[in-house]
Amino acid sequence: MDDELRKEYERNLSLLAFEEADSDYMLLERQHKPMLSMLAQVSGSVITVFDIRARKHVFASGNFFDLFGQDADIEGMHEKIHPDDLQLLIRNAITAIKHAVCRKNIRDYKFICEYRIGNASGEYVRVIEQQSILEMDKSGNARLALSVLDLSPDQSAFKQVKGCVLSLKNNMLLSLRELSGNENVVLSPRETEILQMVGNGLPSKEISERLFISVHTVNTHRQRILEKLGACNSMEAVKYASALGLLV
Repeated sequence: MDDELRKEYERNLSLLAFEEADSDYMLLERQHKPMLSMLAQVSGSVITVFDIRARKHVFASGNFFDLFGQDADIEGMHEKIHPDDLQLLIRNAITAIKHAVCRKNIRDYKFICEYRIGNASGEYVRVIEQQSILEMDKSGNARLALSVLDLSPDQSAFKQVKGCVLSLKNNMLLSLRELSGNENVVLSPRETEILQMVGNGLPSKEISERLFISVHTVNTHRQRILEKLGACNSMEAVKYASALGLLV
């Protein structure tokens, strides 16, 4: 994970306030763990619980190791995520956290994402993860986060990371594109054409020859694309544009 992106994620995670003195796991041990273990057995879902204050996982269902391997490190699972998906996944998480912080009751929302991750055989599989708040502290702040992860029924060629926030009160799905403010990003037909070519590995010189325009013009378009998408480089722009549905 990019260092700056990691720092941004940590900064936003810290916005989910918590009570320093509240570290009692009694409810987790007596109620949550037995219930979640049974749910994992019945549903086949891989279930984990993350302590937001301590920044560590405090529960993993037994089938976690069946899917990811007996030597899997739950605190290092980001290393198993497909490198093309990780940055967008973290950016989606940041957007979801910012949205949650603005709400009075974040327990009313669930963050859902779809991405690729390496399994016990070292193969990338497509998974759907649902994250929600399991427990609040005594002051009503988010404390324990629940993750329910399933293999996606669609294991066909993967095109892009998907993410949304589900309102549990009205069952309404909110796209992360809308929540992040990127819904108004529009690429011109020429910019889209050039970005598609960049994604196919073509350098500016070859793009200019194919489109009968100067290399300077191609590079100007590429710079504008980066500015519109807030990307650091062209390949990052391709990933962002794909995630926003701007590329086919």
